[in-house]
Amino acid sequence: MTVHAVLIFASDPLVVALIAAAVELAGHAPQFARPGEPARAALLRIRPSLVLADCDHAETCSDEFIGPALMTGARVLLLRTRRTVRDTSELSARLHVRELEMPADHDILARAMRAELDAGSRHGDGLTAGPP
Repeated sequence: MTVHAVLIFASDPLVVALIAAAVELAGHAPQFARPGEPARAALLRIRPSLVLADCDHAETCSDEFIGPALMTGARVLLLRTRRTVRDTSELSARLHVRELEMPADHDILARAMRAELDAGSRHGDGLTAGPP
């Protein structure tokens, strides 16, 4: 199995930790922006195969981030929780990215990540981690 770099953005540090654990359990490498690093800079530094973005993370759950992320060849999966405030259904439909309600079971997230990474590989954009 190929280990993919998965860039994680969330507004809540606990959510970041839970997502990172699920990414590791799925056999991939969780990656993060450095403190104070803009999301787009982290995207260009890491060159992930997949971006997992919390729908309430204002910087990444936007056209200004998702468009460039898709142009790098990364797949984007928007994550929601029961506490998510923003309605991103129009954004996800317009940009053709999936939204996923954060599951209690890590296997559901693992299957969703695998589906996105497999879809990226079929389209020739299934890149693994880029240069450090």
